[in-house]
Amino acid sequence: MAQTKIIKELRVLQIVPQIKFGGVERGVLDIHRYLQEKKITSFILCESINDELVQESELKHIYTTEGIKFKNIKYYFKLNNTLKRIIDDRKINLIHISSRAPAVIFYKLIRKYSEIKLITGYHNPYKGGLFKNYYNSFLLKGDLIIANSNFTKNYINKNFNVSSNVVAIPRGIDLDYFNPKKYRSTDKNLIKRKYKIPENNIIAAIPSRFSYWKGHKELIEFLNEKISSLPKNLKIIFFVSKNNSKEKQYIVNLCSDELSKRIITLDYTKDISDIYFISDLVISNSKNAEGFGRTIAESLAMNVVVIGSNLGGVKEQLYNFDRKLLYDGKNKTSFYKALDYALSRIEMKNFNSRNYIVDNYSLKKMLDETLKNYYYVNE
Repeated sequence: MAQTKIIKELRVLQIVPQIKFGGVERGVLDIHRYLQEKKITSFILCESINDELVQESELKHIYTTEGIKFKNIKYYFKLNNTLKRIIDDRKINLIHISSRAPAVIFYKLIRKYSEIKLITGYHNPYKGGLFKNYYNSFLLKGDLIIANSNFTKNYINKNFNVSSNVVAIPRGIDLDYFNPKKYRSTDKNLIKRKYKIPENNIIAAIPSRFSYWKGHKELIEFLNEKISSLPKNLKIIFFVSKNNSKEKQYIVNLCSDELSKRIITLDYTKDISDIYFISDLVISNSKNAEGFGRTIAESLAMNVVVIGSNLGGVKEQLYNFDRKLLYDGKNKTSFYKALDYALSRIEMKNFNSRNYIVDNYSLKKMLDETLKNYYYVNE
């Protein structure tokens, strides 16, 4: 007579530095909410929370270390005492760490608990010298390593000897939230007025956080040369923190006089689907390979034309959909070719990309696969 497999009760703690607008953090919240819906005990430990992103009812399940940073080694014992208390009080038996700093800080303590399984999330092809490689290596010490794309998994397998416990679970998009149908009866100009964006323009958005490696500088340099031949009613949205006037000034200084008239800067918003809804084009210009590149899938889910650097997870998503939307980020001619092609697709008004995301990158698919692997590693 076959034995019935006993499935242990899961009691999960996810650890991430902050709950903010980034893709990794949103994934942590998605998993947490999914586990709660499944009646599975779930908690989060982080340094701080952006109040806009969490509901009041969720706060009792989120522990914070306000003022104490994971990257600061002087807090090593305080942080470990906090984690030990959570483990003991909540009887945690699975910990999922999605960042390098807490993996370094907490690894030794977690391994003292024989009943706890450790899962680590590997989100980028991290590179560096001797110290950086040591720092990065703690994300390879999990009982299971979840890579956020096949590209990331292949990078790990090629560079490290851990292939037996690496699984690729591509990031998933919330298809209810990123759904153009929810705007069916909404006037685009109404949303544009909400964000003080001029009406009756073609809108190109760069929805990534402003940073060196996201390629904002190079993108502006490309546009400076191209702007005179682009549609006169093209406006370009950059996201800059309202508290960082230096970033905004940096953009202004890079832009030619003609381009500066077309630039719109917005503060980060939790209502990012609004931005996709009013956008005709999204540009992803990362200088380095991204592990996944969430803005690509989000744009396509909203039936928005997108172009991106021919690297990493961005390439993985776009290559099988329409490789003409890819370009060499170091080659302005390649960029202009992709941009012209994208503008032609906008003019045709028949761009339909949502089904591709439904079939390949749905949030449900990601969450189901994650839970399946939680149970697998906890057997």
